[in-house]
Amino acid sequence: MNIRHKAQRAIVCLVLRILHDAWPDTISDSSVSASSDEDSISNVLRWKMVDVKNRLDPVPEIEFLREPQSDRVELDTPLGLIDIMVSYTWDESTYLTMECKRITSTENSLALKYVRNGINRFVIGKYSPGHAFGIVVGYVICGNPTGCANRVCKALSSEPSNETGYDSQFGWKEDAEMLEGQILFRSRHLQSAHENVIELIHAFVSLN
Repeated sequence: MNIRHKAQRAIVCLVLRILHDAWPDTISDSSVSASSDEDSISNVLRWKMVDVKNRLDPVPEIEFLREPQSDRVELDTPLGLIDIMVSYTWDESTYLTMECKRITSTENSLALKYVRNGINRFVIGKYSPGHAFGIVVGYVICGNPTGCANRVCKALSSEPSNETGYDSQFGWKEDAEMLEGQILFRSRHLQSAHENVIELIHAFVSLN
């Protein structure tokens, strides 16, 4: 693992910790419930993450930006909106994307949206072209995060690999190292237009 990759991984771990610590305050907000839409939840989450960041000592030099244009410097990248963009250097092409999707374990339509309108946006380079990592947050509306992870895994495996760029040999892996005491999931995807493999970290957080 090279120095740049290690540095980016450290940012991912920090952001996941802040996400975890901000989540209780997010779901206690009166405007957030299992019936809330993704934008409403993400609007609250972003500010709660800012609050958590500002309580750290020292305060990390990162910014949580809500829905900036994702074509800021990559001129060959389609227009799109990033749910939460983590800016952590002076270089505008260096950032971490957090894509957020509602998810349930009880039926398949949201899992397909998670893949087609979430994961695949990383694959085509609409989000994070040439980047080492991305984060997908699953807003669990059924109270069963493990079931949601399994549902996404099955949906991902069933979709055409030329669309998902899914590395089936790497697979859908549990990860307990990036965030102590929390189970996350990892998958790898080929961004063919950028000759790059991006690793996605999946965090499933419950709304009830």
